[in-house]
Amino acid sequence: MNFWANPLFLIIWLVIGLIPVADAQQQSRPLPAVAEKTKAIVEAVHAFVNVHSNDMSTVQHALQTHPDFFDRDKNLYVFMHCYNIEKKEAICCGQAVRPELIGKNMWHLRTPNGRLLFYEIARMIEKEGQGWIQYDWLNPYTNTLQTKCSYLKGIVLKDGRKAWVGCGFWQKK
Repeated sequence: MNFWANPLFLIIWLVIGLIPVADAQQQSRPLPAVAEKTKAIVEAVHAFVNVHSNDMSTVQHALQTHPDFFDRDKNLYVFMHCYNIEKKEAICCGQAVRPELIGKNMWHLRTPNGRLLFYEIARMIEKEGQGWIQYDWLNPYTNTLQTKCSYLKGIVLKDGRKAWVGCGFWQKK
């Protein structure tokens, strides 16, 4: 039997053959402007923390005041956590909007739908070093639950602790 003459085989071959093309097109699609800005903020903070992580009070001050580290018009702000998977720790070590969270272990904090977000982030950073994650979170600007899409990047601080810096944008409902 000639497989090429069989219409079912031809359809399956075309579908399987086109899937990688669709994936490649999706991966090469540019990020929306707010996502590009979010990623640029994380990259800028990452470079700053890499130089100044021996003085976390300077880092915290910069997270709240440096104009390259936030975008008030788009409600973009930076957060930073030191983590240790074995100890089940995700200690907030930098927060631009809610500095009262600094020093708190947020490892066991769950999203409204039950996800252990900080565990997920730590695993992603361990495996990939950086990446995007989407989750539901309380928007501190509107005090409403919204979907947030955050870009995070891992870093090792000068004192040897593992950490990530992140920034996210709020998706419109």
